[in-house]
Amino acid sequence: MTYWKKALSLLLALCLLASLFAACGGKDSDSSAGGESSTGSAAGNEGGAAEDANFNPTGYPIVNEPVTLTFLYVKGASLRDFKENGMFQEMEKTTNVVIDWQYAGDADWGEQKSLLLAGGDLPDVFFGDNSLNDMDILTNLDLFVPLEDYIDQYCPNIKAAYDAEPIMRKMVTQPDGHIYTLNSKLPLRPKACDIPFINQKWLDNLNLEMPTTVDEWYNVLKAFKEQDANGNGDPNDEVPLSGSGKGDMFDWIRYINPWGITDSLETNYLALEQETGEPIFIPADERYKEAVQFFEKLYAEGIMDQEYFTQDGSQSDAKLKNEEVSLVGTGIAWEVSSATNPHSDEYVPMLPLAGPRGDRYVRGNDGCIIYRRNNFTVTTACEHPEVAMRWADYYSSDDISVQSYWGPFGEALEKADDGTITFLDPPDGKTGDVWYWEITCRDYGPKYVSPETEAKIQLPEGSGDGAKLACDEDFKEFVAQPYPVVNYTPEQMDEISKLTVDIYKYVKECWANWIVNGGIDKDWDGYIAQLNQMGLERLMEIYQEALDAYNAG
Repeated sequence: MTYWKKALSLLLALCLLASLFAACGGKDSDSSAGGESSTGSAAGNEGGAAEDANFNPTGYPIVNEPVTLTFLYVKGASLRDFKENGMFQEMEKTTNVVIDWQYAGDADWGEQKSLLLAGGDLPDVFFGDNSLNDMDILTNLDLFVPLEDYIDQYCPNIKAAYDAEPIMRKMVTQPDGHIYTLNSKLPLRPKACDIPFINQKWLDNLNLEMPTTVDEWYNVLKAFKEQDANGNGDPNDEVPLSGSGKGDMFDWIRYINPWGITDSLETNYLALEQETGEPIFIPADERYKEAVQFFEKLYAEGIMDQEYFTQDGSQSDAKLKNEEVSLVGTGIAWEVSSATNPHSDEYVPMLPLAGPRGDRYVRGNDGCIIYRRNNFTVTTACEHPEVAMRWADYYSSDDISVQSYWGPFGEALEKADDGTITFLDPPDGKTGDVWYWEITCRDYGPKYVSPETEAKIQLPEGSGDGAKLACDEDFKEFVAQPYPVVNYTPEQMDEISKLTVDIYKYVKECWANWIVNGGIDKDWDGYIAQLNQMGLERLMEIYQEALDAYNAG
């Protein structure tokens, strides 16, 4: 039964129950409707929730008699039911809190979410930052419970994390002073995001040196295109540069770092001027124009995949992972060995290329890669917010956070008596990265692992998280200062949402057309004028205001 069918059944049951209480009559029915384990909601209880005999403010279990909370989670198709997860099973035994997991699918969640927030039956908790974003929360504040008092009273683990790393509290404290959602810090994370890679075997086959500038890179890609770089006897099956630009420039924008502008990861098309600290709208910057012109040349010469703008990510990935022979010369990925399997022995990371002005940058943003917000949001439908918050605090403990990221002890991890944590082998045919996403929450949920515990985690070498951290030693010095993860007022967020609809659409239309058909130089002045007419100048004023408030805080 789907979440919404269950909610409808519950609503009908409550209506029948209310009728029964009314028939019995009297004040007794009102006082007993919540049951003996009812703890009340945050409404009307300043400084925290009204406690009752069933709720334990400290220690475990959290409640003496079981309390059920409904959590909504946006679930990938390969992720198993959390009821089968040993970590969640242990949590239920320890806390006496039963989680009724309700799942939504990735594909249709946007539409379902809009209907739910507009007046549907809310879950007690939205779990994971893939369920709600800043816009969802700030434009529906009446649906969510302020959490700061619960944190102060019932959440020692979360308070300790905020004290140790003040950026965590800063990220979730809204301009009105309230905290509506919990964030997380992911363990053992790199500073650099996606990094360039290149086929070293192709370089060796053609006696080419590793490129260090965009001009050298162009010459290498041209050789990949014109010669039999993969050595299979067919000089025409190589794709020097592939990817997917279907519907969005997310994949492509990772390539413009050498021109001195690097997107923030958090806010579309937004960067920070490295010298002045001012926000930049990337698609309105002259350096962006230069980058487009460079890729226009690659596309015109057949160096850039001719299907770049028509294929989706799975189609471009299929070319990279072609079984018989490697077909792709270069690309960008989070971790090279996982991205290039089954030919991972051919590919190596390529250090950031120097652009026309000598800039060498790579994307990164602690507020997106290491710290994540909107991971646990309690709704006003929740009758037991103090129970939900104590559960979240337990989830934020070291042992649970570690398991929620990599998998349960005894299945994915092993913990020794001295606290050392090692990794068990994944099932045959699976990499660790793939497997962890199948058996646990991975990035989602309000986790925090202390530095002391992180020091006892022994990551596997050669692939996955271990390989990424090792590679990060060479790349982290090139991470550009990003536009940070700031907080907006509801009014600012509403204005941003209205302004960006037309602006983003226009930017994407022009970008793809210019790379395929050219013409950016003659169109540029009119393009900038059109963006300003759509409200770009006002949009940048808002970004500056939010940045000023963030820096002042």
